[in-house]
Amino acid sequence: MPDKSLEISLNMTAKDLYGANPEYKAFQEADAQPMGVTFQGYDFPRYKEPTVIIKYPNGELSIDGVMSVLAYDDNKQANYKLSKVNLGFLFNHKVSGISDEDAYQKMMSFFKELQDKGWTYAKSLSEPRLSPKDSFTFATKEGGSDFNLDYTYPLNFEQWMQLSDLQIWQLRHGTDVFMNIRINRQSDPETGNRHYLISLDIFDELELIR
Repeated sequence: MPDKSLEISLNMTAKDLYGANPEYKAFQEADAQPMGVTFQGYDFPRYKEPTVIIKYPNGELSIDGVMSVLAYDDNKQANYKLSKVNLGFLFNHKVSGISDEDAYQKMMSFFKELQDKGWTYAKSLSEPRLSPKDSFTFATKEGGSDFNLDYTYPLNFEQWMQLSDLQIWQLRHGTDVFMNIRINRQSDPETGNRHYLISLDIFDELELIR
């Protein structure tokens, strides 16, 4: 695996993406779909996942242990800009399984990093007017919804474990960049090992409107 991090910028073209990362040519994967659509990106072997740096207006994130990079490319438009990028990664990319306690610490550390970088909860006008604490209460009550979770509320470990095994966190940076974080908490039925699969969708305002 190359020593250099793989670098992505939101709204670069697929040609620019591959041209900026020649060291990762062997891992390129383009998945052609009907109606002139191709999913561009990379697929990495287990235990050899690289660090990915994704840049967006006024900031960037560095993500370790990325398993896949996926971006929608419209073949009907010349030089189509990749306005939505998905990164899939595991917290435990170097070991088989992770404890809930370690996953909690890693996720809270990631949330703190996002706050320090200026990311806020992406509350829409159609959503209930909940405080950060009330968003947790609403998510864990019968008939509530994880879609309204405010990531700025400082969950303790017991509260973290009360959340469902599939969580969605919605964030924005300024008014033009958005992020959905999907956390899938799983247990291996054969070994009992815990795994936390994290999926980040980073996209611009046009994608939000679409």
